[in-house]
Amino acid sequence: MKRQSDKEQRFLAVTDSCKEIIAKVCLLYASPSAPFEDLYQEVLVSLWLGLDSFRGEAKMSTWIYRTALNTCITWHRTSGRHNPGNTLSLDSLIVEPADGQEATAMKEELAELNRLVARLGPIDKALITLWLDEKPYDEISHIMGLSEANIAVRIHRIKEKLSRFAAEDAEGRQTL
Repeated sequence: MKRQSDKEQRFLAVTDSCKEIIAKVCLLYASPSAPFEDLYQEVLVSLWLGLDSFRGEAKMSTWIYRTALNTCITWHRTSGRHNPGNTLSLDSLIVEPADGQEATAMKEELAELNRLVARLGPIDKALITLWLDEKPYDEISHIMGLSEANIAVRIHRIKEKLSRFAAEDAEGRQTL
């Protein structure tokens, strides 16, 4: 019974110290058919089940990011519930500046970024989110299970795709 108690204490410490990471990933993949609370619970279950297998070869936050991303991506792949148009906003995760005009401009930019990122597939969405979180390529590589070279190429392509989406959207607005 003592072993279970130790695991519970480690689990509570881990989930408490990284709850922002878990919430961010779950918010990114949440939709009406994949509610935040359900995704969060699934991630917690995955963390609980994998806690004893964590070997400490990567940072704990890297392992948590990877587990959360894999859990959310798997949820959408296996359930067919993914609808990119219904994902929650990235801007809900960022604190606004105090200046009202600057805050409005930033909120508009974040809303546009969110619309563009929502059009990406689950893997590309995870990669660009990690890059936007300023994670180094080696850490993204550990989280995603891809080589650093592959990460660099894919992020470059994702940026090009987002730029193309933005240009298409701008053209569409001009023709109206």
